[in-house]
This record gives sequence, C-alpha cells and structure tokens, in this order.
Amino acid sequence: MDEPEWEAVNEEKLWKYVGWHLADKGIQSVLVGGAVVSIYSRGAYRSGDIDLVEPIVSKAEEIKSVMEGIGFRKVSRHYVHPKCKHLFNVSRA
Repeated sequence: MDEPEWEAVNEEKLWKYVGWHLADKGIQSVLVGGAVVSIYSRGAYRSGDIDLVEPIVSKAEEIKSVMEGIGFRKVSRHYVHPKCKHLFNVSRA
C-alpha cells in the first residue's frame, strides 16, 4: 500500500494505511474513540489522535515492529511519525 500524503492525511486514510500493515502481519485491531467520530462526521469533529484496541492476546512487540517499519516510533504510550500530525495510541481490549 502506498504511503499517504503525511502532511494532509486524515484519520480515515491513516487508519486504512496502518490497519492494512497490521493486518498484513496477522494483527487484528479495532479503531475506537475520537477518530471514529471524525470519520463518521466527515471531519466535523477532529480528535488529533487515533486509538486502536489490540486483541486480548497481546501483540505489543509485533505492533511495535509494524509501526516502526512504516516510520512511526514509540514515545511514551503513543506512536508518532515525523511527518504526520496524528498520534496513535494502542490499548489492550
């Protein structure tokens, strides 16, 4: 999957990009929180972060590997990308 335009990417396109890469490695996750509202409201609401819930069986190391492979790095509890304004937060179900 092609990289998004980082400076202009919205929550939906970013979620599709990251979700595709996670799924490619067999990691299922669920999008929750403000990003869902942003997608549903077609951008009328903006949260600035994207919350994912990982499966009950932790795949934290695999998720970290995927996120680093597409340019994100872990800072505290978030993943950040140097070209992207959105943050990713991954929580367990």
